[in-house]
Amino acid sequence: MKHSNAQPWRKRLGKLGVAAAVTAGLVFGASACSSGTTAGGSTDAGSDGSGISGKRITFVTFGMQYEFIVGLVSTVQQRLEDAGAEVTIVDGKSDPNLQTTQLQDALAQQPDAIIVDPVDPALMTAGIQKANQQGVPVFIVESLPDGVDYTSFVGYDNVAAGELGAQTLAEAVGDKGTVLQLQGGEASKQAQERKEGFDTEMAKHPDITVKDLKTEWTAENANSMTLDAFTTDPDIVGIWSHNDEMIRGAVEALKQLGKTAAVGEAGHVAIVGHDGTPLALDRIRDGVQDASVVYDAIEMGNITADNAEAFFADESFEKDTVIVPFIATIDNVEDESLWGNLPALQK
Repeated sequence: MKHSNAQPWRKRLGKLGVAAAVTAGLVFGASACSSGTTAGGSTDAGSDGSGISGKRITFVTFGMQYEFIVGLVSTVQQRLEDAGAEVTIVDGKSDPNLQTTQLQDALAQQPDAIIVDPVDPALMTAGIQKANQQGVPVFIVESLPDGVDYTSFVGYDNVAAGELGAQTLAEAVGDKGTVLQLQGGEASKQAQERKEGFDTEMAKHPDITVKDLKTEWTAENANSMTLDAFTTDPDIVGIWSHNDEMIRGAVEALKQLGKTAAVGEAGHVAIVGHDGTPLALDRIRDGVQDASVVYDAIEMGNITADNAEAFFADESFEKDTVIVPFIATIDNVEDESLWGNLPALQK
């Protein structure tokens, strides 16, 4: 399994937009793994070697309402379409039942490959097994279901991300007080692992109390539940969120409560999010949000596209790659290589 930090190629992005930036990264396909052995996580593709041009590929996404997913999907789509593939994007709308149906419908069209970003990995198992039976190669991102065969998996160290979020928030609140944890979906492996990492690290800080809110990834839930939490306990000192989207709702709640002190000012409620989205980076610039754990959408898209191209060229590539998180703060928020700073993603 390859662990990817992305820092070496990150500096090469400069002021490029997405269309150019996604072609600038390191190749994690055949040129990075030319031995073709299966030991150590690399794989021989086993396609006919005709190349990806003309192939029909369907990407069943987690949900296009999230900035991270937009960055990931647009990267994959641009890369593969530039290589001549026909790419169909299906919006999973973070609805696991809808996504299950969408995968079945996509397979009925007999595509040349499927890319899947599971909302609930357990519910995707049957659909991916059907793809296995049909001989359709499956490229999985973010969460890997149990009991399935797959061509490529590009994941992320969510436990390490939760630990990093906890370390950052603990420092921001002075290692004491009550903090909120805004959670993703209960069935989401990403959310479960981010919570695991956060809780494990926070257990090392006995003067911090954590209150969990089942906010299910959405800003709307975060808004109402944050209001309720502060009504019950107005002395809450910090917030950790499993994504940056929910921070949007939490910030609106803090505004309603009159808790608008900026980072460094008395009364500031410390906020640490996750993803490193464009809006999160803007909030960090404005002193609203302290930090964001960066989950690189562009890198994940690049590696997935690299692997798909390598597969159809019958070249070897790493079957499993895990992306490593890092932190964005006011100290590095202007770094042009942060995926949330790419010009094509600015609104």
